[in-house]
Amino acid sequence: MNRDWATLKRLFSDSTIVTLLCDNQISKIQLLSNILMFRWSQDSISIYLDIDTNFTVFLEDHHDLSNLDNLFIFRHNGVNLIDVVTDISSFNSSYVDTIVFDSVTSFYGLQNDSETSSNLNRRLGRYLSLLQAVVSRSNGLIIFTSMTRARKSQYDESWYFSYAGGRLLRKRSDLILELKTEKQQFDVSILKSPNDALSNIKLNLNRKYV
Repeated sequence: MNRDWATLKRLFSDSTIVTLLCDNQISKIQLLSNILMFRWSQDSISIYLDIDTNFTVFLEDHHDLSNLDNLFIFRHNGVNLIDVVTDISSFNSSYVDTIVFDSVTSFYGLQNDSETSSNLNRRLGRYLSLLQAVVSRSNGLIIFTSMTRARKSQYDESWYFSYAGGRLLRKRSDLILELKTEKQQFDVSILKSPNDALSNIKLNLNRKYV
């Protein structure tokens, strides 16, 4: 384990809710796969809520990960998302180590256009609380992903980056990571941290597993 992976492990141990921001779907899946392998143990359960469905496709080419013991994948498949989250909540939470919610962007995209943003935010907050209860007994981790996009300011000609669920995730997350990918490594910026000494730094994570 290199030093930056060790730093990430330390940050995870101090966090319950993590937000992972990125602008590239493939890089996101590759990093999440590395994290799942990194956190795997024989006695723990990992759960992946694959709303995007990209992780399921990725597994077809990475059988070492698809054969990982105790990895449970839930897909939307037209089912009401609250039913899926309720199924996840039925797991024995003392063994659930990691839950991935991928992605918040797709969660908003699946909803009825007539539904207000405030209602969607409340629903996402409810899902977050239900999943948090699952990992609370095991001191586990929930990772929410959200895709970043450039938006033009309505006040001037400047551009800024935003992401779905931004206000809620900024408030509820212990740790916020932003992923940029180089050929041989993942460049991860820490935007929010439970440890002040590890705020506003960058991690260079080697592609250790996948």
